Amino acid sequence: MRTLAFPLIALLSIVDLAKAHAAEPRFRPALIGNGPRALINMIDTKKLMEKGQRDALLMFHCSVHSRGDVGWFQVWRDTPESKFFKKELELALLRSRFIPAIYNGERVDVLVAGTVAFFLTDGKPHLRMYANQNEDDIAKGNDFIAPQLLANSPDWVGSRFDLATQKARVNLKNGITQLSVAIDANGNQKDLKVISEKPPGFGLAASARHTLAKAKWIPGFRNGHPVDCTFEFPIFFVPWEGRW
Repeated sequence: MRTLAFPLIALLSIVDLAKAHAAEPRFRPALIGNGPRALINMIDTKKLMEKGQRDALLMFHCSVHSRGDVGWFQVWRDTPESKFFKKELELALLRSRFIPAIYNGERVDVLVAGTVAFFLTDGKPHLRMYANQNEDDIAKGNDFIAPQLLANSPDWVGSRFDLATQKARVNLKNGITQLSVAIDANGNQKDLKVISEKPPGFGLAASARHTLAKAKWIPGFRNGHPVDCTFEFPIFFVPWEGRW
């Protein structure tokens, strides 16, 4: 089993709800929370250990509705030998409930990015969950929640997005464009750059830029306060019905 590329000893990257609300009442990111249906409480670490799951790390994106329930989700960047963990996370996402996001004083649907790590220490299972996918923040255990995309702000149904999805599906089933996005402390999109696109040659990068041209965001929160930040964000070109 390949060891993880960074230590996983940090506390959960889940901003305190009271802090977030007090810092900026206009915004509140969707939060994992700590209730009985919170994502972190829906993963059975004892069962994973009994199945022989070793150290593993997964990243996920999911839509969180204004009610707090999860709609669409994608699990990706899984480390080797993480199949049991991946299955458990997928089942947990289906059943979990988040604290809903708030934008300009109203509950909204958003896209949430997260990272989940499972590891054994002295024969005991441990779980760590982060509300971002920045390797440096995860390695240091920083209290950082990445900006969350308002679900109805991108042009998901535009012809460019659908055409690129169809091309990716026909040729290599799915596609992905990795972006670098700069968001200010008020949630305004300041810059967007394409890092990579797979497969190349089907217009995925151009489609991603078009899709997010007028996107709106809940800003990133660091230590409970909204901040300017730049972060990586993927656009998945995967055929599914009812994206949100």
